Amino acid sequence: MKLKTVSSKVVLLGGFILLNTSCAAFFDSLFVNAGVNVANQSIEDEYSPDGESMVPLQASSEQHVQDQNGISGNLVASNASGPFGGESQDAILGYFAGVGTTIPLSSKLAAKSELRFTRKGSKTEINANTSNTTRLSYIDVPLQLEYRITPKWSILGGLQPSILLGANMKSEVNGESSSRSVKDFYRTFDLAGTIGLGYDFNKNIGIRLGYDLGLLNVEEQADFQKVYNRSIRLGVQYTLKN
Repeated sequence: MKLKTVSSKVVLLGGFILLNTSCAAFFDSLFVNAGVNVANQSIEDEYSPDGESMVPLQASSEQHVQDQNGISGNLVASNASGPFGGESQDAILGYFAGVGTTIPLSSKLAAKSELRFTRKGSKTEINANTSNTTRLSYIDVPLQLEYRITPKWSILGGLQPSILLGANMKSEVNGESSSRSVKDFYRTFDLAGTIGLGYDFNKNIGIRLGYDLGLLNVEEQADFQKVYNRSIRLGVQYTLKN
């Protein structure tokens, strides 16, 4: 009877040690990161759509542009992409935050997966007095391999599926602004190739510089030219290691 009790305690102790080791290994692989990104949208070709295909602005804004340019006021509305009539396209500043895990494959190679909220988009200058800025909200799921060049430096690369959560456009016309949702103008799913460079100060804190190259056309309207997301990221990563 006494031997059976001792055996039970040994089994319980072994189970506790195994669970504790597994949990420690799991939490050691977790990381959180946050930072800023410079986002833009790449346009395949120059495009000048007719007024009927544009998203209308408010009546007051439409009338002003019609009086100035002699064309339909609908021309000033867009989702902040070059194919929507803009003369130039500018990058905008966004941000991101996420949580992920690292799975070691060898002494130098590891697989990384992450769930990240990201703000992307771009700005289009229609003329000197009119501009449209679109901000896109995505959930990015980067799936990467990380190769450690030295104990502190590493390179990363992989694919990044993304799901669109929302898209809003802010239009500025002669100092007056209006905002609207333009989510219907974008596809829900996006896919990017992603590369990056990492530097670790210690086992917990590091920085990551990355570039995301959109591979899919995110524009929903069939009669518009192709639009691709682009983004440069710089962030701080904190790994939950003991």
